[in-house]
Amino acid sequence: MQARKVMVVVQKDDHSLGFYDFASARELRRVTLPAYPHEFVVNAQGTRAYICHFGLKLAEDEGPGGDEISVVDLPSATRIGSIRCTPWRRPHGIALDGAGALYVLSEAASRLLLIPDPDSGRIEGALPTAGRGSHIVSVTANGLWAFTSNMFSDTVSALDTTDPQRAPIVIESGDRPEGSAFDAGEKRLLVANRESANITVIDVARRRAIDSIDVPPGPVRIVRRAGATFLVALYHDQSLIALDADRRRVVSRVALPGRPVSIGFDRDSGHALAAMLPGGVAVVDVESATHLRTIATRPGPDPIVTLDLPL
Repeated sequence: MQARKVMVVVQKDDHSLGFYDFASARELRRVTLPAYPHEFVVNAQGTRAYICHFGLKLAEDEGPGGDEISVVDLPSATRIGSIRCTPWRRPHGIALDGAGALYVLSEAASRLLLIPDPDSGRIEGALPTAGRGSHIVSVTANGLWAFTSNMFSDTVSALDTTDPQRAPIVIESGDRPEGSAFDAGEKRLLVANRESANITVIDVARRRAIDSIDVPPGPVRIVRRAGATFLVALYHDQSLIALDADRRRVVSRVALPGRPVSIGFDRDSGHALAAMLPGGVAVVDVESATHLRTIATRPGPDPIVTLDLPL
C-alpha cells in the first residue's frame, strides 16, 4: 500500500492512539492502550512509538498511577509490547537520543529512567532529579545531558547521564515549568513556564539560565519550527504563538477554539498542530497566522506527530 500523510495522536481520555488521514481528517485506525496514556515519542525511522502510561488523568490527581510504556508498531498500527517501569510509577516525560536510547521520567519518584536498548526493555539506571513533579524531559542528541522540568519545585534539573554519582545541577525557572525544546545547535534550551507566562532560556553548555522571555498567559508546550523560531501552546490564553528567540519577541498569535495542551509541527506543509481541550486538533498556517481547520479526534488529544505511513 502506498504511504500517506498520517496524523498520529495520543487520546488520553479515550485510552488510545489515533491514526488520522491528514488530508481528509478521516480516522484510519485506533489502537487501544492501558489507562491514561500521556506523552509519547517516535523513533528516528518512524516505525515505533513509545507511549507513557501515566495512569491518571492529571498530574494533580492522587493515586499510584501507571508503571508501563506501550510499544506500538506504527506501519501496522499495532501494540506489540510494553516496557515495565516497576517500581517507578507515573511515567510521563519521554525522549530518545540520537542513538535510539530511551529516557523516561517517573513523576511519582522524580527519577529519570535510562533504557539504552528499548528492544530489551531493561532499565539500566534511575537518576534522581532533585526536583518535585518532574514532568517533561529533553535530552541532547549525544545522550550526555538530560534536562527535566520539575513542575512543583519551579526548577529545571540538568543530569549527567554518564555519571550516576554526579549530583543534578538545579536551575531556577519560572512558575510550573513544563514543555521544553532545544534550538537548532542545542546551545539553548527553552522552557515554558505555564503559570508565570514566560520562557526560561538555559545555556546548555553552562547549565544555567541566561534569559527570560515574556509571553501571553499559559505557555504549556513548545516545539522548534525553524532556525530560532519556536511554536508555543498557550493554555490560559487559548492560543498558539510563534516566538523568535533571537529577537525575544512574539512574531504572531492565533486564537484557537479550545485550550491547547500540546503542540506539533508538520514539516512538509509547514502547519502547526495544536491538540485542544475538550477535543480536536487545530491545524494552523504559521506564515499567515490563520486557523485553517480542526480535525475531530476522540476525547483528550495530547501529543501529536505526522508521519508517512502505509495505512
